[in-house]
Amino acid sequence: MSRVWILSQYLLYDLSRAAAGIVPLALAVAFGIIAFEYGMDQAQFITVAGVGIGAICFVSGLMLAGRANRASSYPIIARLRNRMELLTAVVLSSLILTAVLALLITVANLLAGRLTLDFPSALWIAPTWLVLWLLAGALALPLSALTTRGGTHLLGYGLLAALLVTNDQKAWLAARGWDWAVQAVTAVLWPVTTLLGQASAAQHGQSYWLGLALTCLYALLLFGLAVQLFADKDLLWVE
Repeated sequence: MSRVWILSQYLLYDLSRAAAGIVPLALAVAFGIIAFEYGMDQAQFITVAGVGIGAICFVSGLMLAGRANRASSYPIIARLRNRMELLTAVVLSSLILTAVLALLITVANLLAGRLTLDFPSALWIAPTWLVLWLLAGALALPLSALTTRGGTHLLGYGLLAALLVTNDQKAWLAARGWDWAVQAVTAVLWPVTTLLGQASAAQHGQSYWLGLALTCLYALLLFGLAVQLFADKDLLWVE
């Protein structure tokens, strides 16, 4: 665990020194300004900001994985007992970075009077968002060049894009008889939508915990896929 923590610190420090390190911060500032322009209540904050900050976590994970996918990382990986430690460090560092940015967004909009939170129910935001960030961070791994080579990860991007577009156009598809596609996407996204829906409604019963558990399972499966891909990857770096 100490090696994972040290790797996480190294990845965050390495990203902070690169010009690309400004991207997560710029995304957080832009989201904090644009999304909160007309203010948010707690229910909107959980869903809208939860998805938006989750997207920032995904981008952060991709960038951290990209920084790790360099020839300079070879000496580090060669000393690891298991390559999984590097992937764990990428997810952990993306969670840390996302948590800092989420705190920045939240505090800034609270002070600006554009966000209303009700305590103690607002404390449920932490476990809800943490699970979403785990999913986003784990999703970034198999879609990064760190675990795959060439254009193999493009299939994953295509599937992700198809899933999001289908979910956004469910009414249009249902009107044209594509009910099977709507039902399939609804089933796949049920854990995440249920988790956010129950949390925004301040309901934390069986459906909430089931959505949380299944979202964690999604993250675990994606992480396992990344571990398998990375274990079989030859160390031919981009330089």
